[in-house]
Amino acid sequence: MKTFVHIKAKKFIPILWIGMLVLGCENDLEEVDRVTSREDLPLQTIINSKIIYSNNGNRSMMIEAGRIDRYPSEEDPRDEFSNGLKVTSYNNSGEVESVMTANRATNFSKTKLMIARDSVELENSEGKRLNTELLTWNGETKKIYTDKFVKITTPTEILFGDGLEAEEDFSKYEIMNIKGRIKIEEDDSLSTDEPNPEKTK
Repeated sequence: MKTFVHIKAKKFIPILWIGMLVLGCENDLEEVDRVTSREDLPLQTIINSKIIYSNNGNRSMMIEAGRIDRYPSEEDPRDEFSNGLKVTSYNNSGEVESVMTANRATNFSKTKLMIARDSVELENSEGKRLNTELLTWNGETKKIYTDKFVKITTPTEILFGDGLEAEEDFSKYEIMNIKGRIKIEEDDSLSTDEPNPEKTK
């Protein structure tokens, strides 16, 4: 099975090259290497991008991001998403399987881990929705997990708790420490405030 990646972006900014051109006029090569170390500066910045992954011609995932900073470290290569992120996953029939949004995220390509942060929301095709502040996706195990406060909304109930492990498509999940449960009746126009995690501890 082959995976293809297609990237569309409005702007590519090779920050490392710019730094070398400016500093090279005044400093020696050793100083340039120190100031523009790959540990400190991204090799490339991509603005308003859309990355499409496909397997054997079928779209499997699409990532839309406001800004991506790429750090190509041999030991720990990573992409930093700092201005909004939307990840759409597709099933083998090309239908949307799940959509995840977050304000920030880090993708570690070597370990196949993506960590999403700040106002993370994941919703699948079954209408199940997860809200949390930190969510890790493991590309090897195809699992997602967090140890933070979670809110899960389904067509029949709302669950609150601390910690979660689930399938990547959110079809199955387990809350580690349930804090509350609210049943939703078909005729109810339910309106409730989310419990304060500090008060439930």
